[in-house]
Amino acid sequence: MLDSKQSLTEYEKPLNDTAEASFTLPSYLYTDPAVAELEKTRIFYNSWQYVSHTSLLQNPGDYVTARICDQNVFVIRGDDGALRAFFNVCQHRAHELLPEGAGNVARAIICPYHAWAFQKDGQLRGAPHAEKRPGFDKAAFSLRPVRLEVFLDCAFVNIDGMAESLSVQAADLEADINTRLPFYKDLTLGRMDTDVGNTRIAAGWKVVVDNYVECYHCEHAHHDFADMICMDSYQHDTFDIWARQLGQDIKADNSAYAVDAEAGEMFSAFWFLWPNTTINFLPGNRQVNFSAIRPVAPGVADFVGHSVSASGAFDTGLADYAANVLMPEDQALCESVQRGLASFGYSQGPIIADETRTGRGEHALHFFHRMVQKSLG
Repeated sequence: MLDSKQSLTEYEKPLNDTAEASFTLPSYLYTDPAVAELEKTRIFYNSWQYVSHTSLLQNPGDYVTARICDQNVFVIRGDDGALRAFFNVCQHRAHELLPEGAGNVARAIICPYHAWAFQKDGQLRGAPHAEKRPGFDKAAFSLRPVRLEVFLDCAFVNIDGMAESLSVQAADLEADINTRLPFYKDLTLGRMDTDVGNTRIAAGWKVVVDNYVECYHCEHAHHDFADMICMDSYQHDTFDIWARQLGQDIKADNSAYAVDAEAGEMFSAFWFLWPNTTINFLPGNRQVNFSAIRPVAPGVADFVGHSVSASGAFDTGLADYAANVLMPEDQALCESVQRGLASFGYSQGPIIADETRTGRGEHALHFFHRMVQKSLG
């Protein structure tokens, strides 16, 4: 628990608007279970959470589940073609309705416990022996809806039904992605690969985001990445609720994987959308990864996502590098940091940034830490 000397927003060393004069969030904000509880209500229950690219929700009955802290939800395509989101819980005895992951409901959503059946629009279709209860009204037991928005051809949900829409909050992000990825509209025609980006990490969600939003570590910790993407011209910019990394000087013959300069794209782009969504494009084949960094417990997070290809084909070299080299490197870094945050020998560190805002700096880390700081206030 936080003691009297520990504040959610004011720290021993300052974290303010100036990146080059700021320090990181203090370590207790990464390790204290009480902080993790506060983050549920102050960050995750009122922010937009990625569930799936719509390629995985093409047919009536297609669904994808997502666990937002302790809230289990799902998005489903109705028989009328509409996408809807609901809490993944039966209205009888609270058994979870749909198994974790993605699938298809052919006729009805049937609870595994007592076989209550719900239509794809959330209405109760039938409950065994309910006619024996006087005055039983099926309409009173519809599934509880969750607010849904399709943004960038992806299904996002927000537990806060009054939250401002993503199309308003991040219209510039949508424009930026569509401009930089001219093939983006074709991703809906591609095949979905659901085996990419599902990793449990022994580190808290903020540690994983910290690692994602800076490339200060890339030359030292990702040698193959830095051999493929030139760090001298690497760019990292921050906006209102998102940040972007760009690598536009690519070496086709590198130690990560071979890049076909004629058939593929010779740049990289990584977008971060507050608080925990990432959109990732590596050089080569026109395929994009969408992922969410989900808190599981203090010191544990899941990196969960999907990859979509504009052509329907996937570059096996790129996929192998991302899954078996880059992700394990980042996972090891994050897990070491999480262990280090529990050390009595550490509290806060300096943010390495300067006014030029080079891609090697930590100004996007500062952006993220300020967002956390303000949300906890």
